[in-house]
Amino acid sequence: MEIDDFQSLSPPKQPRSPQAAPSDTLPTKIVEFCDFLKSNYNLTPKKFVVAFLTADHDTLAFRRRYWGSSTGWPSTLDLIQTIKKQVTKTQKGQDFWREFIKGEAIQILDKEKPPTGNYPDGCFQSSQTVEPSFFDHDAACIREESMIKHHMPFLFDTLMGTLQSSDEMQTSTNTTVDPDTEPPSDPNGVDMDEQEMMEMDGTQYENKAIPCRIKKIAATICAQVAFAKNRRCNGLQLFNSVRFMAGNVSEAVNDYLHHIGLTSSRQTAVRALISSSARAGRGLRTSSSIKNNPIISPSICIDNLDIEQRVHTHGVGHRSMMFHGTWGYIHKPNPSLLASLDHSQLTLEAYNRALSEIPTLKIVPSMFLPTAEEDNHFELVMKSQISRVMRQYIATPINNKSAIPSNPPEIDLIDCSPPDIDMLKLMDASDNSADGVGQVLGSIIQQLGLTADEFCSRLQIMDGDLGTCQNINSLRALRSPSSYADHALLNITMQLGSSHTLWNISQNILTSHFGDPSKTNDLGTWQYWHALGIPSDKAASKKDFTLMMKSIEKAHEATIFYCLRVIMQTENEPVNGDVHRIPTDEWNDIIDECYSQFLSPQARRNVSKAESPKLHSILIRLHDFATIVEANRAMKAGDIGRLMNMWKIWSIMSQALTGLVNYRSYLPRMVLLLTHILPPSLSKYIRHNLLISPSGRPNHFVAKDYYLECQNYMLKFLYNRSGVGTQISTLQDLFSLNMTMVSNPPPQ
Repeated sequence: MEIDDFQSLSPPKQPRSPQAAPSDTLPTKIVEFCDFLKSNYNLTPKKFVVAFLTADHDTLAFRRRYWGSSTGWPSTLDLIQTIKKQVTKTQKGQDFWREFIKGEAIQILDKEKPPTGNYPDGCFQSSQTVEPSFFDHDAACIREESMIKHHMPFLFDTLMGTLQSSDEMQTSTNTTVDPDTEPPSDPNGVDMDEQEMMEMDGTQYENKAIPCRIKKIAATICAQVAFAKNRRCNGLQLFNSVRFMAGNVSEAVNDYLHHIGLTSSRQTAVRALISSSARAGRGLRTSSSIKNNPIISPSICIDNLDIEQRVHTHGVGHRSMMFHGTWGYIHKPNPSLLASLDHSQLTLEAYNRALSEIPTLKIVPSMFLPTAEEDNHFELVMKSQISRVMRQYIATPINNKSAIPSNPPEIDLIDCSPPDIDMLKLMDASDNSADGVGQVLGSIIQQLGLTADEFCSRLQIMDGDLGTCQNINSLRALRSPSSYADHALLNITMQLGSSHTLWNISQNILTSHFGDPSKTNDLGTWQYWHALGIPSDKAASKKDFTLMMKSIEKAHEATIFYCLRVIMQTENEPVNGDVHRIPTDEWNDIIDECYSQFLSPQARRNVSKAESPKLHSILIRLHDFATIVEANRAMKAGDIGRLMNMWKIWSIMSQALTGLVNYRSYLPRMVLLLTHILPPSLSKYIRHNLLISPSGRPNHFVAKDYYLECQNYMLKFLYNRSGVGTQISTLQDLFSLNMTMVSNPPPQ
């Protein structure tokens, strides 16, 4: 029996109407009302409320109509909160309340079920029918948003509230800023920027990664719960299984992650990759069809790939060997670029007409010499390199707007839109010979789903290293003369890979300036490397191209740094690493003086090699290394105009540099082709296809052959599962066609 069932212990009074006197207090009214209910109707307050809410009566239904509406919900919520406050006053009441809330939450969560059926209408994606687009960043984000907003919002909001509460508590605990603290004042006065920085002392910034991380954790838990309740809700799990397999996660770890609902089984991942490869192959044929590309075919970039198939236990027909293959991708034309060009100049006929005029073309040295405008631009390039060293190591100007910039003016920027790339299947043929190149071209034609006549009916632009260009020309020479288009291969125009050109010429320039480390009085580049802590026993190999380019840039900037100290007459003072601020006019004068005295053409002419060989060598190296640094930065900025200027300079330099026998002819030939021979629209199309921005961001451009080198590295060292033996068939069937899919970063 409840307490409310006992009769009131107050003195017996004469029953009266619930209309109490206005002077009665609210508790008195409530007591009298309870006594009235008990004495007249034998109802407790709880029974009265239950009857009021459940009775099937028109008047009562009319009175309680707003309890669950937006109008009456605030007061209803106050009632529930009051009941909770009363119940949870005791420990046993708190336990009862938690059990009640837990039961209600379980009922709500049990009703939250993602829709059944096949993707995209349902949440099940079969590994036999999965499309490559299923693994795209946007598709994964759409599935995640659908899960947390429509399918399981209650669980997601509960998790987000829990995680955010913990994060806010931790943030408030770590906050120690005193709002009454004033910034220190300088009696001598400080600069406005410094004063602003001092006023911001103690300011804390929110870490943008924390909310994203919390959201990802909550969304992942929702996907785990959905997968545990129904294994056909496998969107995240199928996505993870492919990524984990590509990331070389062991089967034991994958089985554990599958057990806790984070991934699908390894067999499912293999089937998904096989299915995706088949669809990627069909997409490759669709992208290359004449119907979809009537104007010009997608450009092709190829490179050789050598992998050791190592065998631990040797036997007959079972020995370690090298796999010599070729791999590449097609790069579909940028629609915005095509819209800006004259399509009549992009045809094979226009290309052949341009080549037919070569016998009458008179080649003169002025074609490779810089114009007055290009000379002025190269002066700004030199000053920008000096400015960058000045800002980073010595001093910064007070007014940046009127200071010499650290980046040279733009000439011809490429659109930074993400490239539309389809990978080719790894080919069991090498492009290291004319015969191998023929096999490679035959395999490419087969993968593109074209006949030989269809392939030769359009202009085909191909990118590759110098060896590939030579071998294709050798194959043409072997098949010449031929009246068959598929034999003559006259529709193919080979372009030197920008990165390979940079690496080969940079290494040759570095070797010519490296010097002899065995002679301590030799002031070659090795002295600078030794002072900078870089191994200086020999020149860096172009195989480690990143190290080579960084080392060249460090030596170049170290030389400029010393030249600036000479101009400022501080070369004998110790280097303390402080970067101070100086007036802008003085800052500009130092840079101009440094350029005039050490980097200008007049400075090199004024120094005699016979009278001052060391200074002459340093000035020549400053010029040569400046072209390397500028070419590297121009490629990263996506400015093909600046890069072409460096190629023109290298076309002349390569005639004197030893070790560049083939570049002496191929690089000038390419420069002439792009500047004087081809029609303007075709020349622009080729130039704007030499560099790409894989992430779609400005100043994040790479050469197409560099991008392929990165894919080669991942296929060779990450996806081949070399710990259990290289399996070429696995690389061909599972990963080569799916490389852009598995190598993309997961959505955040």
